[in-house]
Amino acid sequence: MGEGVIFDIEDALGFLLAKAHKKAFNEFKTRLEPYHLTPPQFVAMAFLWKKDGISQIQLGELMHADRTTIGGIVERLEKLGLIKRKVNPADRRACILYVTEKGWSLRKELERVAFEFNKNLGMIFSPEELSALKAMLRRIIYRGK
Repeated sequence: MGEGVIFDIEDALGFLLAKAHKKAFNEFKTRLEPYHLTPPQFVAMAFLWKKDGISQIQLGELMHADRTTIGGIVERLEKLGLIKRKVNPADRRACILYVTEKGWSLRKELERVAFEFNKNLGMIFSPEELSALKAMLRRIIYRGK
């Protein structure tokens, strides 16, 4: 670094995380294109496969996404016929999300795509390094919570 420079963008953690995210996101996006899904839409489906029948608000909390973002994701998944919204009988202002038969039929194949992608992404690390990296990323994500 030059004299008096205290910050190097190329060594900044935020910059490195953003570049790593962009690279992984774009590769995963390419793998999902045949299914007409984006990575955030896949994430929503993965959470719904784990816990079908949750509210749109709960899905947003699980995904760490705001209401507007979740609303767009849910709308697109519904248009694709992968989920359906039903009014919550306990609170008519809220919707409960359910995976449709079509959504369930894609689960095994999409989980295989995600598994292979993650396996390839982590191949450059030893099992110990990969475990440590995941632990460190979780510390960043959940710090202060």
